[in-house]
Amino acid sequence: MNIHQVNVSYSGEQDRLLIRINSLKGEEFRAWLTRRLTLKLLPHLGKTAQAQIEKQFLVPPDHTPLTEQKEQLMQNFKKEAAVYDGDFQTPFKDQPAALPLGEEPLLVTELSFTPLADAKLQVTLLERLPGKQRDLQLVMDSALTQGLLRLLNQSLKASGWVEPPPAQLLGSSAAVHSPDSAQELVEAPEANTNGKPRYLN
Repeated sequence: MNIHQVNVSYSGEQDRLLIRINSLKGEEFRAWLTRRLTLKLLPHLGKTAQAQIEKQFLVPPDHTPLTEQKEQLMQNFKKEAAVYDGDFQTPFKDQPAALPLGEEPLLVTELSFTPLADAKLQVTLLERLPGKQRDLQLVMDSALTQGLLRLLNQSLKASGWVEPPPAQLLGSSAAVHSPDSAQELVEAPEANTNGKPRYLN
Protein backbone atom coordinates (compact mmCIF):
# COMPACT_ATOMS: atom_id res chain seq x y z
CA MET A 1 0.00 0.00 0.00
CA ASN A 2 1.26 3.47 -0.89
CA ILE A 3 0.40 5.69 2.07
CA HIS A 4 -0.98 9.13 1.19
CA GLN A 5 -2.22 10.49 4.55
CA VAL A 6 -2.23 9.44 8.21
CA ASN A 7 -4.58 10.76 10.89
CA VAL A 8 -4.53 9.94 14.63
CA SER A 9 -7.26 11.11 17.01
CA TYR A 10 -8.41 10.33 20.54
CA SER A 11 -11.94 8.96 21.07
CA GLY A 12 -13.23 9.68 24.58
CA GLU A 13 -16.17 7.29 24.13
CA GLN A 14 -13.86 4.39 23.26
CA ASP A 15 -10.92 5.67 25.35
CA ARG A 16 -8.68 4.66 22.45
CA LEU A 17 -6.64 6.25 19.70
CA LEU A 18 -8.05 5.91 16.19
CA ILE A 19 -5.48 5.66 13.39
CA ARG A 20 -6.79 6.33 9.90
CA ILE A 21 -4.60 5.78 6.85
CA ASN A 22 -5.42 6.86 3.29
CA SER A 23 -3.73 5.17 0.34
CA LEU A 24 -3.00 6.83 -2.99
CA LYS A 25 -5.81 4.67 -4.42
CA GLY A 26 -8.32 6.35 -2.09
CA GLU A 27 -8.66 3.37 0.26
CA GLU A 28 -8.94 4.01 4.00
CA PHE A 29 -7.65 1.66 6.70
CA ARG A 30 -8.69 2.16 10.33
CA ALA A 31 -7.21 0.80 13.56
CA TRP A 32 -7.79 1.29 17.29
CA LEU A 33 -4.84 1.59 19.70
CA THR A 34 -5.48 1.00 23.40
CA ARG A 35 -3.74 2.93 26.18
CA ARG A 36 -1.64 -0.10 27.19
CA LEU A 37 -0.36 -0.73 23.68
CA THR A 38 0.21 2.97 22.94
CA LEU A 39 2.41 3.42 26.03
CA LYS A 40 4.41 0.33 25.02
CA LEU A 41 4.61 1.46 21.40
CA LEU A 42 5.87 5.05 21.80
CA PRO A 43 9.30 4.42 23.38
CA HIS A 44 9.98 1.54 20.98
CA LEU A 45 8.88 3.53 17.93
CA GLY A 46 11.04 6.46 19.09
CA LYS A 47 14.14 4.24 19.26
CA THR A 48 13.33 2.63 15.93
CA ALA A 49 12.84 6.04 14.31
CA GLN A 50 16.23 7.16 15.60
CA ALA A 51 17.83 3.97 14.24
CA GLN A 52 16.20 4.69 10.86
CA ILE A 53 17.76 8.16 10.76
CA GLU A 54 21.18 6.85 11.79
CA LYS A 55 21.02 4.21 9.07
CA GLN A 56 19.86 6.71 6.45
CA PHE A 57 22.42 9.41 7.25
CA LEU A 58 25.77 7.73 7.76
CA VAL A 59 28.60 9.69 9.40
CA PRO A 60 31.66 9.91 7.11
CA PRO A 61 34.66 7.79 8.21
CA ASP A 62 37.53 9.43 10.13
CA HIS A 63 39.99 9.11 7.23
CA THR A 64 37.79 11.32 5.00
CA PRO A 65 39.34 14.78 4.46
CA LEU A 66 37.96 17.38 6.89
CA THR A 67 36.30 19.52 4.19
CA GLU A 68 34.49 16.46 2.80
CA GLN A 69 33.41 15.45 6.32
CA LYS A 70 31.96 18.91 6.94
CA GLU A 71 30.14 18.87 3.61
CA GLN A 72 28.71 15.38 4.25
CA LEU A 73 27.57 16.32 7.76
CA MET A 74 25.88 19.47 6.44
CA GLN A 75 24.04 17.43 3.81
CA ASN A 76 22.96 14.94 6.47
CA PHE A 77 21.75 17.77 8.68
CA LYS A 78 19.60 19.22 5.86
CA LYS A 79 18.13 15.81 5.01
CA GLU A 80 17.41 15.02 8.67
CA ALA A 81 15.68 18.40 9.10
CA ALA A 82 13.48 17.56 6.10
CA VAL A 83 12.53 14.24 7.73
CA TYR A 84 11.04 16.07 10.74
CA ASP A 85 9.20 18.61 8.57
CA GLY A 86 6.05 16.77 7.44
CA ASP A 87 2.85 18.26 6.03
CA PHE A 88 0.51 18.75 9.00
CA GLN A 89 -1.66 21.41 7.32
CA THR A 90 -3.50 19.50 4.56
CA PRO A 91 -6.88 18.23 5.88
CA PHE A 92 -7.37 14.46 6.05
CA LYS A 93 -9.63 13.21 3.23
CA ASP A 94 -12.84 12.01 4.93
CA GLN A 95 -14.57 10.30 1.99
CA PRO A 96 -12.69 7.10 1.13
CA ALA A 97 -13.38 5.27 -2.13
CA ALA A 98 -13.13 1.93 -0.29
CA LEU A 99 -12.71 0.44 3.20
CA PRO A 100 -10.77 -2.83 2.62
CA LEU A 101 -10.89 -3.79 6.33
CA GLY A 102 -14.53 -2.72 6.69
CA GLU A 103 -16.22 0.08 8.65
CA GLU A 104 -15.16 -1.30 12.05
CA PRO A 105 -11.54 -0.35 12.85
CA LEU A 106 -9.07 -3.16 13.44
CA LEU A 107 -8.46 -3.49 17.22
CA VAL A 108 -4.68 -3.80 17.51
CA THR A 109 -3.69 -6.55 19.95
CA GLU A 110 -0.14 -7.05 18.64
CA LEU A 111 2.43 -5.02 16.70
CA SER A 112 5.54 -6.17 14.87
CA PHE A 113 8.45 -4.12 13.51
CA THR A 114 10.77 -5.35 10.75
CA PRO A 115 13.67 -3.17 9.48
CA LEU A 116 13.89 -3.18 5.68
CA ALA A 117 16.46 -2.01 3.16
CA ASP A 118 16.91 1.72 2.47
CA ALA A 119 16.21 2.58 6.13
CA LYS A 120 12.53 1.69 5.75
CA LEU A 121 10.44 0.04 8.44
CA GLN A 122 7.65 -2.51 8.06
CA VAL A 123 5.02 -2.23 10.77
CA THR A 124 2.36 -4.93 11.04
CA LEU A 125 -0.80 -4.22 13.05
CA LEU A 126 -2.50 -7.45 14.14
CA GLU A 127 -5.96 -8.10 15.56
CA ARG A 128 -6.12 -11.50 17.26
CA LEU A 129 -9.55 -11.91 18.87
CA PRO A 130 -11.80 -14.98 19.23
CA GLY A 131 -13.38 -15.56 15.83
CA LYS A 132 -11.71 -12.47 14.35
CA GLN A 133 -8.22 -12.19 12.89
CA ARG A 134 -7.13 -9.27 10.73
CA ASP A 135 -3.84 -7.55 9.98
CA LEU A 136 -2.50 -4.47 8.24
CA GLN A 137 1.06 -4.01 6.95
CA LEU A 138 2.63 -0.57 6.56
CA VAL A 139 6.01 0.29 5.06
CA MET A 140 7.31 3.58 6.40
CA ASP A 141 10.32 5.73 5.57
CA SER A 142 11.94 8.05 8.12
CA ALA A 143 9.64 10.98 7.35
CA LEU A 144 6.50 8.88 7.79
CA THR A 145 7.78 7.32 11.04
CA GLN A 146 8.55 10.77 12.46
CA GLY A 147 5.15 12.04 11.32
CA LEU A 148 3.36 9.12 13.00
CA LEU A 149 5.32 9.75 16.21
CA ARG A 150 4.26 13.38 16.21
CA LEU A 151 0.59 12.50 15.64
CA LEU A 152 0.65 9.84 18.37
CA ASN A 153 2.23 12.30 20.81
CA GLN A 154 -0.40 14.96 20.04
CA SER A 155 -3.20 12.44 20.60
CA LEU A 156 -1.57 11.22 23.81
CA LYS A 157 -1.76 14.77 25.17
CA ALA A 158 -5.47 14.92 24.26
CA SER A 159 -6.16 11.55 25.92
CA GLY A 160 -4.99 12.54 29.41
CA TRP A 161 -3.61 9.02 29.81
CA VAL A 162 -0.34 10.32 31.25
CA GLU A 163 -0.54 13.38 33.51
CA PRO A 164 1.64 15.33 33.48
CA PRO A 165 2.95 13.97 30.16
CA PRO A 166 6.62 12.91 30.52
CA ALA A 167 9.00 14.82 28.24
CA GLN A 168 10.46 11.63 26.77
CA LEU A 169 7.06 10.64 25.33
CA LEU A 170 6.18 14.07 23.99
CA GLY A 171 9.60 15.29 22.84
CA SER A 172 11.74 14.22 19.94
CA SER A 173 12.63 10.59 19.40
CA ALA A 174 16.14 11.29 20.68
CA ALA A 175 14.69 12.03 24.13
CA VAL A 176 13.78 8.36 24.49
CA HIS A 177 17.48 7.68 25.10
CA SER A 178 17.59 9.90 28.19
CA PRO A 179 18.29 8.30 31.60
CA ASP A 180 14.77 9.02 32.89
CA SER A 181 13.24 7.38 29.84
CA ALA A 182 9.77 5.92 29.55
CA GLN A 183 11.15 2.58 30.71
CA GLU A 184 10.14 3.76 34.19
CA LEU A 185 6.51 3.69 32.99
CA VAL A 186 6.60 0.77 30.56
CA GLU A 187 9.19 -1.81 29.71
CA ALA A 188 10.28 -0.99 26.15
CA PRO A 189 12.33 -3.46 24.09
CA GLU A 190 15.56 -2.37 22.47
CA ALA A 191 15.45 -1.22 18.85
CA ASN A 192 15.57 -4.15 16.47
CA THR A 193 18.38 -3.91 13.93
CA ASN A 194 18.84 -7.56 12.88
CA GLY A 195 16.09 -7.60 10.24
CA LYS A 196 13.80 -9.97 12.19
CA PRO A 197 10.34 -8.89 13.33
CA ARG A 198 10.01 -7.54 16.88
CA TYR A 199 6.59 -7.98 18.48
CA LEU A 200 4.71 -5.84 20.98
CA ASN A 201 1.52 -7.13 22.56
